[in-house]
Amino acid sequence: MTERRLGAWLRDAEHQMNQEMNDFARQYGLTGMQLSLIDFLSRNTREPVFQVDLEHEFHVQRSTASLLVKRMVERDLVTRVVATSDSRKRQLRLTAKGQRLVPIVRQHLDQQDAKMVADLSVREAQAFQQALQNISHWHTTKE
Repeated sequence: MTERRLGAWLRDAEHQMNQEMNDFARQYGLTGMQLSLIDFLSRNTREPVFQVDLEHEFHVQRSTASLLVKRMVERDLVTRVVATSDSRKRQLRLTAKGQRLVPIVRQHLDQQDAKMVADLSVREAQAFQQALQNISHWHTTKE
């Protein structure tokens, strides 16, 4: 058998992580991506968050981000508020219902993070995190 490429391992790990996230989210009638959006909005409270920020954070197209926000508005998890800086823009905010999910989402994501590095030393975990950060920035670096 040939040795697997790193990309294959990374793809499999991402698939497993997404599957676990979706399985967890299902009990709340949500998707893993919706839980990720709740986490993102809860961690970004200093600056206004707009749909374009979701597009960049999750590396999705405008139509995908728009549908995600629309469904979360319909479920009363997110509101669109006219931005004070530009009346053409809509700031995204968690509703009270969305806020109630924040501790649940954070706990799950903390557990997921801990599971990823459970068998690593502190040094290895730091190197793993640095490697993932480097890989995630490939599309922004110029050769």
